[in-house]
Amino acid sequence: MTKFVLIYFILPLFLACKSIKNDDLIITNAKVLNIKTGEIKNNQTILISNGYIEEIESSSNSFQGKQYIDAKGQLVSPSFIDTHIHPTDVLGDYEKAPIALNKDSLNHYRQKISNEYLPYGTTTVLTMGQPEKWLTPLLEWQKSANPNYIDFYISGGALISKENRVPYIAHTEIATAKKAKQKILEYYNLGIRHLKLYYRLKEPEFSVAVKTADSLKMKVYGHIGDFSPEYLTIKKTLKIGLTNYEHLATIPNSVIISDVDKAKVYKQFKDNFGEINSESKLLDFFLEQYRFIDENKKPEIENLIKNLSDKKVTISTTIHRLYEQIAATYFTNKKDTTLTPKQLKRLTENFAIMMKYAKMMQENGIKIRLGSDMPNGGKVNISELIILAKYGFNIIDIFRISSYNGAEAIGIENQTGSIEKGKKADLILWSKNPFDNYENFNSKIIIIKDGKVYKKMNAQPD
Repeated sequence: MTKFVLIYFILPLFLACKSIKNDDLIITNAKVLNIKTGEIKNNQTILISNGYIEEIESSSNSFQGKQYIDAKGQLVSPSFIDTHIHPTDVLGDYEKAPIALNKDSLNHYRQKISNEYLPYGTTTVLTMGQPEKWLTPLLEWQKSANPNYIDFYISGGALISKENRVPYIAHTEIATAKKAKQKILEYYNLGIRHLKLYYRLKEPEFSVAVKTADSLKMKVYGHIGDFSPEYLTIKKTLKIGLTNYEHLATIPNSVIISDVDKAKVYKQFKDNFGEINSESKLLDFFLEQYRFIDENKKPEIENLIKNLSDKKVTISTTIHRLYEQIAATYFTNKKDTTLTPKQLKRLTENFAIMMKYAKMMQENGIKIRLGSDMPNGGKVNISELIILAKYGFNIIDIFRISSYNGAEAIGIENQTGSIEKGKKADLILWSKNPFDNYENFNSKIIIIKDGKVYKKMNAQPD
């Protein structure tokens, strides 16, 4: 037999066995969601090695692995990315929070925070402020990915200007423009590549912070929006160069800017809801502002949305807490019982108006991303996906909001946020398909973190 005949017989055998090596995990018979195109491919096999996707095959070849999951035709999607969390929401605010994260309890703290997110499909988070004394251990967590823990990206303390009051523990005061530059350089030298600016950071500190961070190629995020004229609006910060914003509810503060309009909206709220004398009333006020804009300032908000789109802006959601005011969510029932039926009806209409403009932003190319910003963040994220669907967002856009948009905003889209060869194997296998019914966002899921099937760990001190 000539060598050519041998090649003729051996080559097909070699090709059929090209993936016989041991993969760590093989998922077969899967519907795989392409987050970029929206296409779903049936009967796919996902090969995972060393925490990464090695291949996505549609062939019927036999593969050898250490662990197999038969998806049985169910959907596999990217896991969730939460771009706005505070570790203090889990470990305690003000007097309840530890001054520093004790070295002997670091695994306990890391597991406790992870348990708020991982069981519900959120595998990656971006912190938006924490006590500076926590930064060293948090940065160590950022460097050391582990299948049992969420992936952390750290932004340092939320920066504010010097004030005559005791700052919140997750805020960091900046007294001068010089101090602003020094602080950004300090963060950068620590290994921090993300920066959070709070609305109480004034000029010239704000511009210096953005310029310094930009020169270092750091990602900058801003919670912008307050009625006080001393604070910056979205329009002003857009000119400075900020393009990542926090919370859909803050948008009206950059439309209602004249003293006359401010007086009108305050009176409108007081006539319908009373004084702003609690956190609950403040949330009601955020929503009432959207009604005021819808009735009086449509050209202005449409122009702002155009500007945001032109600048390729991203903005986080944080809508669960607002929705809780008007209705039960899938895991809470905190509806504001102080509201009269008339007030509840008006507030429900106001929430729908906000969501109408949120959808307008998304349709105009503004990248909306998931941002829970409260305790029970993993559950909140699922709740937000359901709420988005209830108010008209299509399922593929919701999946993008929950994964790829966040990855882009953090700057890790080449590593995660979609199911592609060479990317991290952070996946969700759905028992019921959200494309069939958005309530299925609350169905049972199998979570793959760093290529391993996630099983919740206890958060007991070492």
